[in-house]
Amino acid sequence: MDVNVTQLLNWSSNNHMNVNFKKTKEMIINTSHCNFPDKLSVSDVEIERVNVFKVLGVHINQSLKWDDHVSAICNKAASRIYFLKQLTRSSVDPDDLYHFYTTVIRPILEYACPVWHSSLTVEHINRIEAIQKSAFIIIFGSFDYLDFCSRNGLSTLHCTKDEICWPDRFFKVY
Repeated sequence: MDVNVTQLLNWSSNNHMNVNFKKTKEMIINTSHCNFPDKLSVSDVEIERVNVFKVLGVHINQSLKWDDHVSAICNKAASRIYFLKQLTRSSVDPDDLYHFYTTVIRPILEYACPVWHSSLTVEHINRIEAIQKSAFIIIFGSFDYLDFCSRNGLSTLHCTKDEICWPDRFFKVY
């Protein structure tokens, strides 16, 4: 058995924390395509090796890229856009639609962004931003997105995440 696994077992035993090896996953973080070691086995249980793992709502993959996470949040947010369309068809007031967007959809797109935002590619940013654009078109009709945000005191998701991740850049700290 691997030294690190032995240490984990000792630590968990000493701290009265049992590890459920049937629920335990192994992920090898590696960006190259080299040969991986044999699968890990503990107490006659083979640990499942995964390429992507969800931890506290954030999808992490073995190459430490955010493709899986961006896809997951965009899919989840897009499913909520459906409800926004249904509310629009029911003639719900635009202010209430915007409130629905900011409380139900936008938090999905911003959740835990300090963890992943700084590593996004332009493609990732555009995919996420497209969700907000779609929501705004449903709520307010057709328009130029950046001009609309500027005139209405709204920020793009990308700018909002920058403010969340690096507040010292946007606010003077005394």
